Amino acid sequence: MKVISSILAVLLCINLATAQIPKIASPAEVKALGFDQKVFDAFESQVEKSIQKKEIAGAVTLVARKGKIVHFEAKGQSQIEANIPMQKDAIFRIASMTKPIATLALLLLVEEGKCNPDEPISKYLPEFASQQIMISKDSINGMLIYKTKEATKPMLIRHALTHTTGQPSAYGGNMPEAYDAISKNIEKSTIEIFVKKLARLPLTHEPGEGWIYGSGLLIAGRLIEVISGMPFQDFVQKRILDPMEMKDTHFYLEPKDAPRFTTYYQPDGKGNMSIIDPGSEKSARISGPKTFYSGGGGLTSTAMDYFKFCQMVIQDGEYNGVRIAKPATISLMKTDQLPLNIDAVLTITDDLKNHGFTFGYGIKRREVGKDPKPAGTISWGGSTGPTFFIDLKHEMVAMVMYQTPMTFQIDFKKNFSNWMMTSLIKQ
Repeated sequence: MKVISSILAVLLCINLATAQIPKIASPAEVKALGFDQKVFDAFESQVEKSIQKKEIAGAVTLVARKGKIVHFEAKGQSQIEANIPMQKDAIFRIASMTKPIATLALLLLVEEGKCNPDEPISKYLPEFASQQIMISKDSINGMLIYKTKEATKPMLIRHALTHTTGQPSAYGGNMPEAYDAISKNIEKSTIEIFVKKLARLPLTHEPGEGWIYGSGLLIAGRLIEVISGMPFQDFVQKRILDPMEMKDTHFYLEPKDAPRFTTYYQPDGKGNMSIIDPGSEKSARISGPKTFYSGGGGLTSTAMDYFKFCQMVIQDGEYNGVRIAKPATISLMKTDQLPLNIDAVLTITDDLKNHGFTFGYGIKRREVGKDPKPAGTISWGGSTGPTFFIDLKHEMVAMVMYQTPMTFQIDFKKNFSNWMMTSLIKQ
C-alpha cells in the first residue's frame, strides 16, 4: 500500500505540475487557429541573420492565441563566451516590460479601496505637496540656474501610471542633466531615496498636460510601500508572481540562476559584440547591492512567465483558475487613459495622436498608419531589447526576447508586428 500511495503521490505532483504549463498547439491546431507556419519560419530566418551579423547573440520568440502557444522558438546563444545555446527558459532583463506588472500591483490597492487614481500623490508622499514648473534655464560659468513657478495642478496617482507627471527623465523633458544627477549610482540606492530626490526636480509641464516617458512607476512602487505597509518587491511577489506561479520572474537572481541568465551585449561596430552585463555570477543582477527594486524596469523573466501575465490580462484577471484581479481592474489596463490631444510616443511618427496609454501599456487608438495591429492592441518593450504586444481583438500574444539595447535598429524587431500579424492569415 505504501508503494501504491507513493506512486499516486508522484503522479499527483506530476499532474499538478503539468497543469501549470501552458498548452503548446499541435501543427494542426496552429493551422486551425489561423496561423501560417511558413511565416514563422521566415521570421526565424531573419532572427538568424541578425545573429550572424552579430546584432544579437540569440533570441526567444513566443506567439500564442486563445491561450495556446502556436510558436515557441529559441535561436543563437545566451552566453557566447561560455558557448551556452539559447534555451526557451532563458532568463532576460525585461526592463520596462516590468511596468505593466508594477502597474497592476498598485491597481490591486485601488481595487481594495485603499487609494484612488484621482487622489494627489502628496496624500501618501508629502514630498510631492509643492511642485515647481521650470520656465527658463540659464548658466553662469557652467552652473545651471533654473527659473520656476509654482504648479497650479496637483500631481495625481493616475499621472504616475500614465507618464503625465511632467517630470523630466532619461527619455524627455527639459532637464536631462538634473535627472542624470539624481540617477547617478541609482543601483546602490532605494526607491524611497530616489523618489524623494525626484520630487525636488522642477516639472517640464503641469501634471496631466503632456507625456514624458519616465519614472512614474518608481513612484508607484513607493506608493505601494506606503499604502500597503510592505516592501514593493514583497507585495509584487505575494500578490502577483506567486499566485501566477511566475517562478522565473525576479528583481534579482541567485548564483544558481547564472546558467540560464542571458548576457547583455551590444554590437561594437567592428563585427563583434561587447558585454554590457554578463550572464554569469559577475552580473550586477546576481552580485550587485540588491537594494533598488524598480517598478520601472527592474525585473528579469522568461518568455513563458511573461506569457502567463499577458494571458491573464486577456482573460480579465484570471489565469489557470486563479483570480489575480477583478475584470474592472484589468479593464483599466486595456482602456486609453489619456486625453486624445496627448500622444504617448517617444519619437514623432506619421500617425500623430494615435498612441494612447492605458494604466500599464501603450495602446493603438485607430486603424491608421502602417502599423498592422488592430485598434485596441496594447504593447510595450524594454530598453534592453525585448518587445511584445497583446492583440485583444484576436486574443493573441506575441513577444520576442533578446538582449541588445533598443537604440540599435534591428530589422526583425522593427518589423516584428508586421511579421506576426502576417502570420495570422485566418482571422
